[in-house]
Amino acid sequence: MAALLRECAEGWRRLLCDRGLDGRRVGTPLWSPLEHGCHVRDMCLLFHSGLDAMLGGNRIAPSERSEAGADPEAHGPRVLRRYREEEPRQVAAELGRAADALADRLASLTDDDWRHRAPGPADSRLTVDFFARHLLHDIAHGLAEIRRGDRSTAPRARRKRS
Repeated sequence: MAALLRECAEGWRRLLCDRGLDGRRVGTPLWSPLEHGCHVRDMCLLFHSGLDAMLGGNRIAPSERSEAGADPEAHGPRVLRRYREEEPRQVAAELGRAADALADRLASLTDDDWRHRAPGPADSRLTVDFFARHLLHDIAHGLAEIRRGDRSTAPRARRKRS
């Protein structure tokens, strides 16, 4: 998973450093590539807190956590406005650092860590592995939407099988 995270982060970094980057809104929700990139950076930073909660402890706390992603209104209008005002190359650098730190942490997890369940009476399937796969899916899916220029907000029609 660490290698996949690094690969996706590199794709995001290249996209955010592209001189042709524009403010078009794509994917679901309809965010610009910059807004998506900010969200990915923040997800990587916040995932450390999730790991801390699941594994018990505060083993790694990236310095950027206090700056980006700590906003309690994580997806509110104020945050999206802030996202639009950020500089894409700076976001690319921050995203790269956040993803590298998270990839290093994921690579250091033991087999027991991966199977560790969320605290409380949660579903037994909600393990560190489950949450990490969900995070990576979101990061990869957002990147694919941006690359495709997907402007759809409706579910895609299914192809008929012949």
